[in-house]
Amino acid sequence: MSETRLNLTQAAKAAGVTRRTLYNHINQGKVTASRNEKNNPVIDVSELIRVYGNVNLPVKKIPTVSHRENTQLNFTPDGLETMRAELAELKQAVTLMLEDKTAREDERRRGEEERQQLQAEIRRLGEELQREKNRGLWSRLFPGKKQQG
Repeated sequence: MSETRLNLTQAAKAAGVTRRTLYNHINQGKVTASRNEKNNPVIDVSELIRVYGNVNLPVKKIPTVSHRENTQLNFTPDGLETMRAELAELKQAVTLMLEDKTAREDERRRGEEERQQLQAEIRRLGEELQREKNRGLWSRLFPGKKQQG
């Protein structure tokens, strides 16, 4: 795991403040500092982000060993094959999750369309019922004859 704690000089530079400002913030309790194994004050990167927002972390130097040599030294053919198999399993799992999500979205969309159709039918029946209620007594009793006024 990479180191997430910076000494005060690195922390001040990453936060974009002076060392004096950083010391003042530590003394005021705005920034929490801890001690490393050599008893020197250090500040965790997450603390800098909490207090100062975005920080510019120091760039780590790239090792002199080339990527190919590093890969060949650290990964055996069996290890690489295991990682390839795991990658294939992960791809399959992601594909299945995406297919499942698509199926659920399609089902939700069909349900929404059905709900809208039912609402339209309810609205139509409500309007028809209202028209029937608005008709006069005689036209309801004698539906084949028209009233003359």
